[in-house]
Amino acid sequence: MKIKGKIPFIIVAALAWIVIISSCANPGMPTGGAKDTIPPVLLKTEPGYRTLNYKGDDVRLTFNEYLAIEDISESLVISPPMIKKPIIRTKSKTLVIEFNEDLKDSTTYSLDFKSSVADNNEKNPIENFRFSFSTGSVFDSLRVSGRLMNAFNLEPIDKGLVLLHKNLHDSAFFRTRPDYIAKTDKEGIFMIDNIAPGTYHLFSLSDGNNNLLYDEGAEEMAFEDSLIIPSSEFVEEMDTIYTANDTVVVMGKTHFYPDPIYLHQFTEDIFDQYLDKYSRDTRYKCTFVFNESVEDTFQLNLINNDAINWYQTEYNENIDSLTIWITDTTVARFDTLLMEVDYFQLDTLNQLYLQKDTIEMNFTDKEDSKSAKKKKPKEGEEEAPEPVFQFNFQTDINSSVVELNNNIGILAPEPIFTFDSTKIVLYFADDTLKKPLNLNFEKDTIEYRKYFVSYKWEPGSVYILEIDSAAAVNIYGVTSKKLKSKFTAREEDYYGTVTLSLTGIEMPVIAQLVSNNDAEKVVVQKITNEDGKIVFDYLKPEKYKAKIIFDRNGNGKWDTGSYQDNFQPERVLYINEVVKVRSNWEKEFNWDLKPDLTFVKKIRDFEEEEKQRKEAEEKAKKEKEQEQGETQDQMKNLMQGGGGSGSFR
Repeated sequence: MKIKGKIPFIIVAALAWIVIISSCANPGMPTGGAKDTIPPVLLKTEPGYRTLNYKGDDVRLTFNEYLAIEDISESLVISPPMIKKPIIRTKSKTLVIEFNEDLKDSTTYSLDFKSSVADNNEKNPIENFRFSFSTGSVFDSLRVSGRLMNAFNLEPIDKGLVLLHKNLHDSAFFRTRPDYIAKTDKEGIFMIDNIAPGTYHLFSLSDGNNNLLYDEGAEEMAFEDSLIIPSSEFVEEMDTIYTANDTVVVMGKTHFYPDPIYLHQFTEDIFDQYLDKYSRDTRYKCTFVFNESVEDTFQLNLINNDAINWYQTEYNENIDSLTIWITDTTVARFDTLLMEVDYFQLDTLNQLYLQKDTIEMNFTDKEDSKSAKKKKPKEGEEEAPEPVFQFNFQTDINSSVVELNNNIGILAPEPIFTFDSTKIVLYFADDTLKKPLNLNFEKDTIEYRKYFVSYKWEPGSVYILEIDSAAAVNIYGVTSKKLKSKFTAREEDYYGTVTLSLTGIEMPVIAQLVSNNDAEKVVVQKITNEDGKIVFDYLKPEKYKAKIIFDRNGNGKWDTGSYQDNFQPERVLYINEVVKVRSNWEKEFNWDLKPDLTFVKKIRDFEEEEKQRKEAEEKAKKEKEQEQGETQDQMKNLMQGGGGSGSFR
């Protein structure tokens, strides 16, 4: 062979030799290979999948690698349910489920592991792993599926318990264990498999005590109005495979009935009245907390004391928490007060009777060593008079800014006996003459010690609110201190506006904008019973959620359901998009409110999604540039000999 023909061979050999020498000259730790991302593979089962007439007492599942079993005990659901939990263990690469009770005859058992079966090293799970067998000659294969959500906010309920009862009596939910059970996944989806033909009631249950029985009023539940009659149908689907001669292939799938069921879980409002907490917070103030409202049913009497009209009562909005203000100073002086608390209760026959609780209220003044040491006047000086005690008002003005559509709230620390509104003055800060503006002053109808000052604020204007000293006198004869507050009305272009154009209204609805977080605190709401537009103006530039409550009974609030009285909780609906409000901005949403029991809440934040998309693109771009740079460096090292030894000619 001539030298010219040998040149390509020599170049290839030289490059290979350089690579070998470079590798030898730069030792390092081995990479360990690619990360294991493959879940365990099921190799063998005892009994076999869908085995009939099984008489054993355990299930053995053999895999191709060792398993981590920490999560299996919590996740595994066996249906029909068992009274005793099985023993779960491993023997080499075999998962053993050992039953602690005899299996029922002629019954198909389903073992739903969810995604708890995973390998021991990388914890790669087998998604939605199920296994089933039958102790009889028939393998039941019917199915009921659906989604479980919280009735008030439509959030999916993870690990919720869903039950099928073949006993159709109303009391079965309270007294008998279900025939079939399933647990929901993080999306609230459930599937009860391997059901025998029949007619069933469908429920969900929070089951705090793990007894598979409903504790009325103490646990959350849901129920399907209609009876469940599972069935299935094989549906043929025609497909065409294009060959030289067109061949029609008939394929198909099994369709299960009923269609997916949407359950809305709630807590029943069962009347269960009792005195939950009580305390004497100060010498003049006592607090009582009840489990239910005590509207028109509460009475308080002193034992061994003839005092009359010795207190005033302050209720919270739900009238289940009361503040008792002791107005009789003679009564307040006692460190210990023995009281009889009267309120209505229900007996075992659901008949009202007057419950009388005797309680002891104690309060002892703490010694104040500093106040006890009074400074003595110097010789020839008169003793200084005791300062006159007055109370302070509090306002809800935040950061010295008042929203254009808000009033100013004024809160007193104790109930007010008299309030002279003529001693309240509002004027422009730049008005040297302090000309009073025509404000409105009124008492709050909900908070007992709160008052409102309202005015049509001019955007950007600066105001001063003054309340003269002794303008108010509380029930103890103590007067108020002077209050002076300076604040600015917000600029109008700071706000945004959202309009909801509603159609399909069939009953009163409550339209709300709520905070864009899990708490979903109501920011603003309006009620309507006819199609049209609802305008939410003066909105702060923030993100909100839009929610509708179908106010079936027209009482202006969301109401829960009742299994005993057979009515569902009031339905709610959301716009599946975060409502982003910007300053000096208006947006309108068209919203059809026709009934849709299959609605699923999946609120998307398109702005955040776009931000994440751009960040992902930027990250991928940087990684690609880094990879290209590393490749170029490797090629450069390769061409330069990579730090190897020896010579090549």
